[in-house]
Amino acid sequence: SGGGFVFNFKNSTSASSSSNTVQLFLTGLFFSLGFWATNYSFQASDASFVETVKAAEPITSASVAVLWKIEVLSWEEAASLGGIVVGVLTSTLANGMMSTKTAEAASAGSLVSSSVGTAIRACAVVMTANLCFSFRGLYQKIFRASPQGNPSVMDDMNLQYRMQQIGILLCLIPVLLFDMPHVIRELWDVSDKARFMLSWVFLRYVSIAVINGFAFTSYNLASTYILTRISVVHHAALNCIRRVFAIIVTSIVFRVPITTLSAFGIAVSVGGFFSFSHFKMKRLRRPRPLSSLLPMSEV
Repeated sequence: SGGGFVFNFKNSTSASSSSNTVQLFLTGLFFSLGFWATNYSFQASDASFVETVKAAEPITSASVAVLWKIEVLSWEEAASLGGIVVGVLTSTLANGMMSTKTAEAASAGSLVSSSVGTAIRACAVVMTANLCFSFRGLYQKIFRASPQGNPSVMDDMNLQYRMQQIGILLCLIPVLLFDMPHVIRELWDVSDKARFMLSWVFLRYVSIAVINGFAFTSYNLASTYILTRISVVHHAALNCIRRVFAIIVTSIVFRVPITTLSAFGIAVSVGGFFSFSHFKMKRLRRPRPLSSLLPMSEV
């Protein structure tokens, strides 16, 4: 019987390791698909519209976390999440209206059916991105709860590296098949124009690409670090506040005035975030009933 026990133990360990590998792969998969859908939506629609729909990410994250039973929300927390979403929607829409005031009147004469169709498609893509990021948070939490995913075994930088590695492997073939021929043609065309590779335009492009890559990597590493330490919904709420911060910084850098409606939306979203944090900590500090501390067989 001892040999059978060892055999069963090895089988269970192998099955557990395989399950953890799947969870890590799904984390990287949804992480990559989320950014792919986000980039595609920015290409297909206006930035303010995309940011407006992305404000619903706390709702999708809360839905996924509750449905998969990794988190419980009180009605106060749910209401606070609604306040965050409403605030970000208000501030983003106000900022978008401010940036489109100088649009040409001819754009208003475009076909309504085409505009509605484009908006519906863009909304579907953005909501897909929201769901991908929500599932990324879900599977990262599940992976972190396993022995192989424990932070003492795999730290946040190594986890982020694995996620980026999975994304590269997934995107490498599509890039080579669909994008590389276009890139080669473009490089061939510009090679005949005044030594493009030595021009200031190329150097500026490389500089911006390096800065963007550094910022992208730093942001995602910070996101992974924070998600390891807080809940999926709390992380989504904090990520939503990032959009408010982006509106403020954009207004300062590009000298875009913040309207009264935008300021009101910012105040509502920040207030909703602090309200969510307050009620979450209040619920966590609440003493649990004795039955919830017992093993399931004794409840």
